[in-house]
Amino acid sequence: MIGTAEPVSPATTRLRAALATSVAGALLTALGPVLRVVDPSAPPAFTAWPLLAPLALAPVAAAALLLSRGRTSAAAAALVAIGAFAPGAALRDLQLAVAPTGAARPELFRQTSLTAPTPTTGLWLLLAGHALILVAALLAATAPGEPDGGAGRARFGRTATAGVIAAVGLLMAPFTATDALIPVRGALDSPALVMAGGALLAAAAALVGVVAASAADAERRRGALLGGAAVLLGLALPPVAAGLLVDGLGLAAGPFLVLVGAVVFAWPETERPDRAVELPGGRRLHRVAAGLGLLAAAAAAAGAAAPQLTLPEGLAQPNDYAARPLWPAAALVAALALALLARTAVRPAFAVALVVLPMTAAGALDAAFAATRVQSVQPGPGVWFTALSVLVAAVAAVAAAVAGSVERDEDGAAPRGQVPLPPLAATLIAALLAVGAFVLPVLRAADFVAIGALDLRIGSWGLLLALATVLAAAAVAPRARPGRGAAVLLGAALVLAVRALEYPLTAARAQDATPGPGLWLALAGALAFTAACALNTTRRTTSR
Repeated sequence: MIGTAEPVSPATTRLRAALATSVAGALLTALGPVLRVVDPSAPPAFTAWPLLAPLALAPVAAAALLLSRGRTSAAAAALVAIGAFAPGAALRDLQLAVAPTGAARPELFRQTSLTAPTPTTGLWLLLAGHALILVAALLAATAPGEPDGGAGRARFGRTATAGVIAAVGLLMAPFTATDALIPVRGALDSPALVMAGGALLAAAAALVGVVAASAADAERRRGALLGGAAVLLGLALPPVAAGLLVDGLGLAAGPFLVLVGAVVFAWPETERPDRAVELPGGRRLHRVAAGLGLLAAAAAAAGAAAPQLTLPEGLAQPNDYAARPLWPAAALVAALALALLARTAVRPAFAVALVVLPMTAAGALDAAFAATRVQSVQPGPGVWFTALSVLVAAVAAVAAAVAGSVERDEDGAAPRGQVPLPPLAATLIAALLAVGAFVLPVLRAADFVAIGALDLRIGSWGLLLALATVLAAAAVAPRARPGRGAAVLLGAALVLAVRALEYPLTAARAQDATPGPGLWLALAGALAFTAACALNTTRRTTSR
C-alpha cells in the first residue's frame, strides 16, 4: 500500500506564507541596526545591536514556535498582534529619514554636532522590515481557520488594564537626558512623525489588550497576548539599556510601565476547562465600556481643569480657550456612560459620541504644543490628562464595538425591512451638512486662523476623525435594527452639537469674533440627525 501525504489546507498554506514574510521582516529589522541607520558621523551611543537583534526576532520566533506545535490559531493571532505595532514603528523610524535631529534614538545613533546625519542602507532595511511584518499580519488575519479549542475564562479587566498601562508608558519620555543634542520628549510633544508613530504604538498596545481579552477562543487570546508581550519587550528594553549605559542619560518611568504591560500579557492564565467560556460580552462588557467611558470623561475634565502649560516662575497662566470644549465633551460622555449602565440600548449612541473626546482634545493639544515651541514653556499636567482621555476613549470604543458584536450574536440576525424614504433622506441631508460643519470654521475673526480639517495639524486629525465617525454612523444606521439605528443617529447629532458649542466657549479668544459657516452647518446637521433619529424609530422590521 502506498501512503499519501496528508493534504495541507489553504489556510495553513497562507499562514505559513505569513510566517515566512514575518521572518523576512524580522531579519531586516534585526539587520538594519547592524549596518547602521545613519552615516558614521553619528554612531550609536552604545553597542546596541546584540540587544536589538534578539528583540526583533523574538516576536516572530514565538509565532513560529506556536505554529510548529500545531497551534495554528495562536500563531495567526500572534502574527496579527505583532503586525499591529508595525505602522507605528515605521512612522517613528521614518523620522530618521526626514529629520534625524528630531529623534531620540541613542540605540541607533547619537548626534555629536548640529549637522544632521545622513540616512544609510540600514534605515531602509528597517523600514522594509516593518512593511513586511505588516503584510504578514494582513495575510494571517485573512487566513480562515477553526478555533483550536480552549474553554478558559478571559481575565478581561487585567489584560485590558495592562494594555492601557503599556500605552501610557509608550506616550511618556523614554529616558531623561542632560545632553542638549538628545531631544527628550514624550510622544505627543515630538515632531509629527514621531508623534503619529507613538500614538499608533500606544493605540496598538491598548487594542491588543482589549481585543485579545475579548477573544472567544483561548488559543487566539494566548497567541495575541504572547505576540504583544514580545513586541512590548522590544519597545521597553532599548531605552532602559540606554538609561543605564549611556553617559548623560537616565532612567524614566515610561519604559517600566511598558514592561509591566509586557509581563501581564505574557503571564499564564488560569483556565477552567470544566466551565463554559464566559466572554466579556453581553451585560458585563457593556458595564466595562461604560466604566471606561466614565474614566475617559474624568480624564478629559481633569485635562480641562489642570494647566495645559508649565510656565517659568512669575508668569501667569493664559486663558486656555482651546481646552474649554473638553467640558461639554466630558459631560456628554459621562452622561451616556451612566445611561449605558442602566440600559444597553444606549450603546450605539455612546460608541459614536465617544469621538467628541479626541475631537476636542486634539484642539487643546494643538494649542498647547504650539505654545511649547517657546523654549521656556513646557507641557503641563492638563496635556497628559487630555492625552489619557483620548487613549481611554479609544479602548472604550473597542469595548463598545465588541459588546455590540456579542449582542448581535446573542440576539441572532434580525430580519431587515425596507428603509422608508423620509429617514433615509434626512440621514443623507444630515451627512452632507456634517461635511461642511467639520471642514468650515465655526468662528471667524480678523486676527484669528481657525484649525482646518485639511490643514494636517494636530487639531485637524480630531476634526477628520469626528467627520469619519459621523459619516460612518450615517451609513450604518439605515442597515441597523430600528432602535439601534436611531441610537446611532442620536450619537451623531450629539457630536455635531458639541462641535457647535465651540463657538460660544471660545469666541472670546479673538476680538470681534463672528459665527462661521461651520457653526450654522453643525446646528443644522444636529437637527437633521435628530429628525432622522425620530423618523427611524417609526421603522418596523418584517418580523413584527
